[in-house]
Amino acid sequence: TILKSYHILLSANSNKIMTASDILYIISTVSITQAICDTIAKKVVFSSEVYESRLSSLERARIKRSKALASPIPNSTSAKTLDKHAKKIQRAEEDYAMAASNVSQKHVGPNLATSVVFLILYRILNIEYSGTVIAILPFEPWGIVRRLSMRGLTLDNDYVIQAAVSTERIRGANQACGFLFVYLLCTMSVKFIVHKIFGQKAPPGADKGLMNMVDDPRGQRVLQSLGVDTDEINEMKKHL
Repeated sequence: TILKSYHILLSANSNKIMTASDILYIISTVSITQAICDTIAKKVVFSSEVYESRLSSLERARIKRSKALASPIPNSTSAKTLDKHAKKIQRAEEDYAMAASNVSQKHVGPNLATSVVFLILYRILNIEYSGTVIAILPFEPWGIVRRLSMRGLTLDNDYVIQAAVSTERIRGANQACGFLFVYLLCTMSVKFIVHKIFGQKAPPGADKGLMNMVDDPRGQRVLQSLGVDTDEINEMKKHL
């Protein structure tokens, strides 16, 4: 496998080799940090009366919207009656969008705070494991991928790399992976799983993040004041 342990024999000064305990330390650090962030967010934000009130408002707006959409179209041919019915549905849609945006705003803050915490955590761990080789890829990655896999490593092409369980020669030092590789794997897997367990999931309708704020009539007015064509944005969202 990609994370299979290797010994790296260097022709000059040896780089450090990350052990299994180091990898477990990084995984546990990422897991505990995410669990702490989610726990704090639950106690400070998602258990507050403000959040509960916004959830109640969202549920009432959802019921009101459902009733408005289910109401039959008047049989009258009067333009005034039809316009009144259309405005009733529009108001229900706008109230629902505003309520969903209010709930979504409470989720954006903790998510941004968690991102900042993990950025700081990355800088700290990157300093600690700078220059440490974590694994050897079974292939030589492309140049763009290599910038990520070898970030923090300074290996020359004349380094000799051999696997601990085999005497077969590896093609080159470009197959080495640094700390960033395992950190990205942790944030894409372990962090995601821990957040699923400890995190607060946004209710249906308020789970679009920033897009909920764009759908909000208040957000639409802000975009219009900036010269953005909101009709074009709404049309694009229909095709997504």
